[in-house]
Amino acid sequence: MVFPNEPASVPRHIAIACHAWYEDDFGGSFRLASEFAEFLASRGHQVTFVCCAPLRKQHLPQQEVVRNVTIRRYRPPGGWMPQIARLGYHIRQTSRCIGEAAAARKIDVLSGHTPLQFLGAARQLRQGGGPRIFVVHSPLDDEILANAAGRAGWKQHVRARLGKWVDGRCVALADRVQTDSGYTLESMIEKHGAAVSAKGIVAPGWVDADRFRPIPNRMEARARLSGHWNTDHPIFFTLRRHESRMGLDTLIDAVDRVARRTPPIRVLIGGDGSLRSSLEKRVCELGLEETIKFLGRLPEEQIPLCYAAADCFVLPTRALECFGLIVLESFAAGTPVLAARVAAIPELAQIQGEQWLFEPGNPTDLADRMDAFLTGRLTPAANVRAFAERFDRPGILEKWSEILLSGSP
Repeated sequence: MVFPNEPASVPRHIAIACHAWYEDDFGGSFRLASEFAEFLASRGHQVTFVCCAPLRKQHLPQQEVVRNVTIRRYRPPGGWMPQIARLGYHIRQTSRCIGEAAAARKIDVLSGHTPLQFLGAARQLRQGGGPRIFVVHSPLDDEILANAAGRAGWKQHVRARLGKWVDGRCVALADRVQTDSGYTLESMIEKHGAAVSAKGIVAPGWVDADRFRPIPNRMEARARLSGHWNTDHPIFFTLRRHESRMGLDTLIDAVDRVARRTPPIRVLIGGDGSLRSSLEKRVCELGLEETIKFLGRLPEEQIPLCYAAADCFVLPTRALECFGLIVLESFAAGTPVLAARVAAIPELAQIQGEQWLFEPGNPTDLADRMDAFLTGRLTPAANVRAFAERFDRPGILEKWSEILLSGSP
C-alpha cells in the first residue's frame, strides 16, 4: 500500500495488537489493523504490530519490518490445550511481546483490534503505557455463537460467557472503545452498559476507492478474468467464507427458484471454507452445476475486477456482519448489492433503497429480489459509487488517527 508521505507532527511509538497480520492470515479485522499500522508508519510514527503466527505458517520470522511496520509474532499454541488455557496463552504471549517492545522504547499509545491481544497488551501497559483504544470489530461472545452455526451446545455457551467476560475486561482497561458501526456500539452498550456509553465512539472502516473502480465495459472485464466469467449471461457474484453464518446455502436455494423462471444466469461464488464440499454437493443435487460455479479463494489483485465484472453482488449473511466492508467494495466498483437485513449491513446497503434488502435465511425472499433485478424492476435509488467515496481510505484513516492520538501525550 502507498500512502501520501506526510510526516507526523510528533512521532510516537504506537503499538497495534491484533490476532494476525493481514498478509499472514485472512480476516477483515486483520486487514483494517494492518492497513492502519502502515498508514501510521507512513506518517513517521514508530509502529509495533504484535500478533500470532498462523498455525500453518510457523516458519514466519518472530520479528521483521514490513513497509516500516515492526511486526512481532509469537508462535501459536501447540498441541491439544483446553480452551481457557489457549485464551490465557494468547494473553500472556501478547503481554510478553508488548513488554519487549516497550523496553526498547516507551509505548505512547495502544490500539487493540482483537480482544485477547488487546487484553494482554493493555495489562502490560497499565502503568504508564499511554492511552489504550479497544477497537471492537465484533463482540467476542457473538462471534463464538455465530461460528457454532446455530448448533451451540453447553460448551459453546460456556465459551461465549467467557468471551463476554474478556470483552468486559477489555472495556474496563480501555480509555476509549471504538466500533465500526452503530450496530456494534449498541450491541456493546447492551452487553457492558454505562462503561461503553461513556467511552464509545463509532468510526467506520474504509474502502480503497482508487483500487475498486467501475469499468465501463463489463464484458471487457469478464474477458480479462476468463474462465467462468466468460459469459454474456447476467452474473450474480458473492465472496464469502464457506461457513454456515455466511448464508451461502440460502443463495443456492434462491438460485434454484430463480433458475426455473428466468433466462439463463450465472452465479459465481468466491472464497473457501469448511462447508465447500457440502455446498457443492447441494448444487449437484439441485442440478445447478451449469449455473453456480465455485471459484475458490481469489487472488487479491483480481478481486476489484470481479466486482466490476458482475452485474450484482449478493450478501446472504445470516448473522454478525458488524460493518459491511464488502458492500463498500462492491459499491466502489459500481455494482449494486442484494443484502440480508441483518446486523450492520443495512447501515450501508439501504442507501440503494429498502427493496434491496431481504430477510436473512429466506431463499424465497432473496429469489424475489433477484428476479426483480433481472426484470429491471429493481434499480438503486442512489449513486452507489458516490456513496462509497464517502468512505475512501485516506479520509477514514485520518479520522482513526485522530481518535487514536487525540489523548496521547
